[in-house]
Amino acid sequence: MTAKSAKGLPIVIIAGIVLAIGIFSMGNTLVQGQVLFGSTDQVPWNILIVAYVFLALAASGMCLVSTFGHALGFERFEIISKRSLYLAIAVLIPALVVLTMDLGRIDRAIYFITSPNLQAPMWWMGATYGIYVVVLLFEFFSVQTGNEKAVKVASYITLCGAVAATSILGGIFATVVTRPLWYGGALPLFFVLSALITGIATLMIATVLTYKFTRETMSYRLQEVLSYLGKAMAILLAVALGFHLWRLITLFYVGSDSFGIILNGMYSTVFWGVVIALGIIVPIVMLMKNRTPMKLVVAGMFVLIGMFVDKYITVMGGQLVQPFGEVATYTATFTEWAIIAGGIAGSVLIYMYGVKKFSLETHGHEDEKVTEVKPSKAG
Repeated sequence: MTAKSAKGLPIVIIAGIVLAIGIFSMGNTLVQGQVLFGSTDQVPWNILIVAYVFLALAASGMCLVSTFGHALGFERFEIISKRSLYLAIAVLIPALVVLTMDLGRIDRAIYFITSPNLQAPMWWMGATYGIYVVVLLFEFFSVQTGNEKAVKVASYITLCGAVAATSILGGIFATVVTRPLWYGGALPLFFVLSALITGIATLMIATVLTYKFTRETMSYRLQEVLSYLGKAMAILLAVALGFHLWRLITLFYVGSDSFGIILNGMYSTVFWGVVIALGIIVPIVMLMKNRTPMKLVVAGMFVLIGMFVDKYITVMGGQLVQPFGEVATYTATFTEWAIIAGGIAGSVLIYMYGVKKFSLETHGHEDEKVTEVKPSKAG
């Protein structure tokens, strides 16, 4: 066993245990069905949908980042493109498994495929993501084998697929007229924005921690790219802050109960404290200058926490406010949390396998490597 393998063994063991618990919970779900979930007639979508939305957006965001170098021609981002592409695959596949588990039975997933409803946005989302993941795998294979022409073509397809799948996912919520928190054409655009933010945060965390954990040296070129991504994320977070402001203004004028649960109701503390303060304002301040690698990691973690809570409020809060009657309630069960944890553990293991088996960094300037990770001076 090599030194690097020994260092990674504790993470593999922990992730393996969590994955095993998740698989057991999945198997139990297939046997007993949705009775194990906290879903009700008033709240049919549970936290598995929240996790799927969060993971799918992260995957789409990382796919978009990978196209910066492959499709859009920004050469400075080529060094991060392969890692970003592989991470997108590592996150998207478990996300689709989590979504399948929400159905409760495998035959429902088969029926979804064999009996399409072309008028349903949800079917188009499933079809788009199905094609999208296949093209992602093909693109990574092309990168691995050095087929630049195939990479170029596939990257254009995945660029369109990432935007299409993400906007359709947002459209599932945006077309529900009776849910004021969801309804409107702005939500699909915000989902694309959220995808970029979440994807950049995930990519920065994974890249920096990989180098820290393996004790490998990080090139100045890579540090510079990560710093640019951090700066871009701060700008996107400012745009997201504006979206939240206008959503609240719209809900206020509509007179929806959704305004109350966010402003001063059951979700007010986590919305203002976690989504706005921790997930947006604090990272923006942190990323204004001196974007050191570890500062990028901390800011990225804050962003991911804020984004997950934001999607929880969006998905669950939109259901709790009923068109008629009192506000509903929902509590996630252990089975739901176990499936989500298992999906995340699966992503970690897939990524660790890629780090071990593939060279996820496209080296361009070996002479720029430094002996220690220093703060980037990139603007």
